[in-house]
Amino acid sequence: MRQLLNFETNTQKLLQIALFGQNDLATKIDRQPELKDRITLFGALTNLTFDDAVALIDFRWKVAGGDKHPFDADALEAIFKYSKGLPRKISKIADNALIRAMSSEIHAINKEIIDQVANEVRLTEEFENTVKNKRNKSTTKK
Repeated sequence: MRQLLNFETNTQKLLQIALFGQNDLATKIDRQPELKDRITLFGALTNLTFDDAVALIDFRWKVAGGDKHPFDADALEAIFKYSKGLPRKISKIADNALIRAMSSEIHAINKEIIDQVANEVRLTEEFENTVKNKRNKSTTKK
């Protein structure tokens, strides 16, 4: 990528690149100072607020042709808790909960369904603590 950015004339750059990625991308770029020096602007999206997360679910439901989504208030709070406001995780939990509800012919999605889905897609605190412990053990061995 750095070599692509070298294409220029005496008066102008011939190629500009815009990178979009998760926050881990910034960490990777930080480890490559020769590339980082060529980046003009950094930006980062923050996690959504609860209201924004609900608006995302509402929007996606309406785009799909629905009227009012089937998630009750406790389910919405659980989705937000497990996703930590990250849009990709919000969508993943909601999509899986909708599939579970459809296959079980359930018309309202409650917190219990969200808890089950979060456990299945490994977003529960129990799973995250296990991952953190494994990471800590592997870094202390080095």
